[in-house]
Order: sequence, then C-alpha cells, then structure tokens
Amino acid sequence: MRNYFDDDEDDDFLDEDAIIKEMEMEKEAKARKEFIKNCNEAYEAIKLDPNNIVNEDNSATKKENLVNALNRMSALFILQEEYEKCETLRKFMESKIPDAKLDPRIEEVKKFLGQ
Repeated sequence: MRNYFDDDEDDDFLDEDAIIKEMEMEKEAKARKEFIKNCNEAYEAIKLDPNNIVNEDNSATKKENLVNALNRMSALFILQEEYEKCETLRKFMESKIPDAKLDPRIEEVKKFLGQ
C-alpha cells in the first residue's frame, strides 16, 4: 500500500481522485480475500462438525442467514471448480436444513469478485 503521507518533495501535486480510487480498489480487494477466506473457514467448520452449525440463537447461523451464506459459498466453489465442496454443502443442507434447497448465487458472487 502506498504511503500517502510521506513528505517526498518530488510530489508537487496529488491527484486526490486517483488516490481515492486506489484506496477503494484496495478495500475491495481486501473484502474479496476476506470473503474467500471466510467461505473456506466456514466450509471446514461444516465438514468437521456439521451437527453444531445450525443455531437459531446465533444470527450468523439462523437458517435463513445460513442458507444465504451456503448459496454464496457454493457459487464461489463452483467458480473455483471445487465441486467436491459443493457436494459437501448440498449434503449438509439436505441433512440439516431439509426444507431449503442449495441455489448458488453465481452472478452475485461473480460481480462481487469483479469477474
């Protein structure tokens, strides 16, 4: 990341719009990396301990929020061609949330990832 606050005398002019755009791009890149990391961590948690995932007392693991997360995770794994992970998520939903159906949000995730 560029240091915008150093006192380099060669910088007679700072293009504030360019700096803001670069900072926004860095923020978006960080959010994408965090999303991928979180998807992989959630997948590992599901794989290792599927019986303790659905919890209506926790907003992140309430069925509705969990279904949304699983749909986004499955879209990521499809885009990364990690189909075995998608199968694990599908089986998890069938056994723990039988009234829901896995519906990958591929276009939403592609847009978020900038693809």
